[in-house]
Amino acid sequence: MNISFRPLAVSDVDNVVEWLREGEVAFWWHESDTPEDAIRSKWESRAQGEDEKTRIFIIEVDTTDIGVIQTYNVAEYPAAAAEIQAPHAAGIDIFIGIPEWRDRGIGTSLIRQFVDEIVFADWSIQRCVIDPEPDNRRAIRAYEKAGFQHVTSYSSQLNSVDVYLMAKERDSA
Repeated sequence: MNISFRPLAVSDVDNVVEWLREGEVAFWWHESDTPEDAIRSKWESRAQGEDEKTRIFIIEVDTTDIGVIQTYNVAEYPAAAAEIQAPHAAGIDIFIGIPEWRDRGIGTSLIRQFVDEIVFADWSIQRCVIDPEPDNRRAIRAYEKAGFQHVTSYSSQLNSVDVYLMAKERDSA
């Protein structure tokens, strides 16, 4: 199985919109009540590079696009940095948009690979954080298997959700 990541392109937006409309993704990404045209507009602007601080990638397994993963330097988002309290950290967000690709161990593998190859390629980043909701047990298990550990739980003032903050430290080797 070959896992790879390529930058989000405008040609990917149809898939991203479809994935974000899928029940489980819509639920955890809080898009259930968001009109499709609003989702499309947001992701088209992202694909055109309007958010220069977040690097967004399509997840490919062999020749199949299965989801989205993104990373950002936490320090470039001051409100998030203040809430997270994680200096020299990058954050990541992920969803697997095709239900058949879930519960197969792929999430763990691709998260581990993404953090090693993309996030920690920046030597100034010493920690990678991810912030699932406490009830998202499937995601939490995948992150634990990928080497993330629980840091703290809190109620996010930025996103109005409960957060189960997890982190993975850069290997010292």
